[in-house]
Amino acid sequence: MLSLRQIEMLRAVMLTGSITRAATMLNVSPPSVSRMLKHTESAAGVRFFERGPSGFVATPEARALLGDLEEIHDRILRINRRIEGVGEATDERLAIGTSPGLGLSVAPEALRRLHQAAPNLRLFVDTLHLDEIVPGLLLGRVDLALTIFDMQDPRVTVSRLGQGRMMALVPQGHPLADRAVVAFADLAAYPFIGFEERAFQQQLIERLATETGVRLSIDVRVRLVVTACFLVRQGFGVTLMDSFTITGDVVPGVVAIPLVEDIPISLNVVHAPEAPVSFNAERFLNIVSDLAASKS
Repeated sequence: MLSLRQIEMLRAVMLTGSITRAATMLNVSPPSVSRMLKHTESAAGVRFFERGPSGFVATPEARALLGDLEEIHDRILRINRRIEGVGEATDERLAIGTSPGLGLSVAPEALRRLHQAAPNLRLFVDTLHLDEIVPGLLLGRVDLALTIFDMQDPRVTVSRLGQGRMMALVPQGHPLADRAVVAFADLAAYPFIGFEERAFQQQLIERLATETGVRLSIDVRVRLVVTACFLVRQGFGVTLMDSFTITGDVVPGVVAIPLVEDIPISLNVVHAPEAPVSFNAERFLNIVSDLAASKS
């Protein structure tokens, strides 16, 4: 029979694929996780993971248990949330995850409108990178997540809320700033601010470079879109970004110009497939859909 601690350990290793990251998630030492895993596999007579160069991969036997493990974990989370809500005026709560760029633009505006419509609703907002979205949902830290990332993961459901486009970002006063549209080739004449090679934004930029045959002079790479925006503002160079992230006056002093090349960008909502979407979550998503339509 598995204890609750063993269930937590198995889930953590499944979600992270690593003893070290699982230990961090559980706030224990890696050796204790390793010992518990060996003891659990020995006692159950089941091999839960295959050890490979890329980390710990769940066996078919382990994957078959994941649904039951998640159900147990969800029940514990619900109990804890009810305990947290004891004595408060309301137990209504909505936890939203958002990719970094959307956390600068669409998400704050949608949350402001939702708060006006439901002032007693307790809101929690977390910024999630691509590799944090699925664990955040499966662990119950967030109820849903907004992202422009192209996600394909069988553990979650992804739905499109709107479609935008790529925009060129230049500082005010730049030679391209007065253009109605800008071609990708126009950017090659200026220093370019790129992103980490694995970043979704950089993959789109590389795709454009391949399709057009244009080579960019990437003088600096950044991890966060907000860093790229402020580098543009300082005149360091130009960059590309989606129309959902760079909207309104998110970064004064930066001009966003539509790109000639048609690179559609989807605004997506991600949630756990077995988790029901609450009334307030639906209301929030309707607001986001309206905002997305206005920015397409």
